[in-house]
Amino acid sequence: MKKLLVFILAIFMMAPACQAKSVKRDFSSVINESGVEKNSIAISIKDLNSGEVVYSLNDKILMHPASVQKVLTLVPAMEVLGEDYEFSTEIYARGEDGFLIKLGADPYLKSSDLRKLVGNVNLETKKIYIDDSILEKKDWGEGWQWDDDMNVLMPRFNSYNLDGNLLRITVMPTEKGQFATIINPSKYPLVFFNNVVTGDKNDVNVTRDNSVSANTLMLTGTVNKPVVISIPTNNLKRYFNIKLTNLLADKKVYLKQAFIVDKKSDTDKQLDKVTHPVSQAVDDILKNSNNMVSETVAKLAGAKAYGDKGTDITGIKVFNSYCEKKGLDTSKIRITDASGVSKNNLISADFISEFLVKNKDNKVLQRMAAPGEGTLTHRMLPIKNNLKAKTGTHGDSSSIAGFLTTKSGHKYAFCIIINDTTSTVSDMKTLEDYLVREAYLRL
Repeated sequence: MKKLLVFILAIFMMAPACQAKSVKRDFSSVINESGVEKNSIAISIKDLNSGEVVYSLNDKILMHPASVQKVLTLVPAMEVLGEDYEFSTEIYARGEDGFLIKLGADPYLKSSDLRKLVGNVNLETKKIYIDDSILEKKDWGEGWQWDDDMNVLMPRFNSYNLDGNLLRITVMPTEKGQFATIINPSKYPLVFFNNVVTGDKNDVNVTRDNSVSANTLMLTGTVNKPVVISIPTNNLKRYFNIKLTNLLADKKVYLKQAFIVDKKSDTDKQLDKVTHPVSQAVDDILKNSNNMVSETVAKLAGAKAYGDKGTDITGIKVFNSYCEKKGLDTSKIRITDASGVSKNNLISADFISEFLVKNKDNKVLQRMAAPGEGTLTHRMLPIKNNLKAKTGTHGDSSSIAGFLTTKSGHKYAFCIIINDTTSTVSDMKTLEDYLVREAYLRL
């Protein structure tokens, strides 16, 4: 009997080792068949309860994480801001004939919201003050690439956020073979070099000619139906001021001097405000990977935590402070922005999976996308009830990280990062899907 018990115990002790070898073999097979360079792949899978590593590959190597990084920066920012935080833009009366608009860097502020605030302004108004002190005067994150200037997924951001920081123009067809008509309803000054011809299909390309002027756009291609094109605003303060000026003009209010930048004083009397809930931002960041919203939220958290205007530095301080409290060592990684856009960001798959393990009960992370939602709309649908994850895509980088409940009912935190200059984004994401599928079936 004693020998039998020893034999059974040995079998149970061997089972995890055999399982690990089997999983490693299955993963290696998937990777080898993918054509993606093995040394460009980092994987870390950990048991969600124990934190034990069940599979790893290049997991300690620092790599560009792309938008998976948003998971790391959003959780600390939300702890500072709180789930009841609201983005708020406010208008105050200053004296008998002045008004002050206090900007909240609200990433969801629209011209219609600004119109509501301007409704408080009267014909006797002589001065409009703008308090833009909530964020630093910096439009992009450190390491953002200048040639992404026209990328609508990476618009500029600062205290003057308005209309998603995107201009929208309409290209209208005319007679076949003739130049199209371009309509700019924003009243923001733009110069168009129009080489769009009315043809058989919509195929319009827009570039900004900075060598001529930052407001000069080159349009080429063909159009056969009206098409609306979004263009990143290149001067947010100017766009805001133009919109505000036009809204005041609609009320027959014409100022003799430009808007005055000044901080709100204790004697200013609040009249009205426009707010949007931070919950909207959480879903936008985790499900839609909104870069502008991610950066804004992190800076606002920095402003609240350190009692000054929000900056890249204060936002990163919020992250580092949170990680120290959680026992996470940030000395071997580098974070320079909140969204993961900057190629200066370097993080290991091991760090990200460990962050997930230590935050397994965090309510924010439960709002990551499931298959069928956001950036996972068309991915891994058969396991939609077993996966919550954040994806990342940037140039030659692709990534995915999150929580997986396997077919056997076990729960894991995982991170996959691929930095491969020779593979397509489609190939990298296909490999990610196969690896997650293997984990779901084998673990």
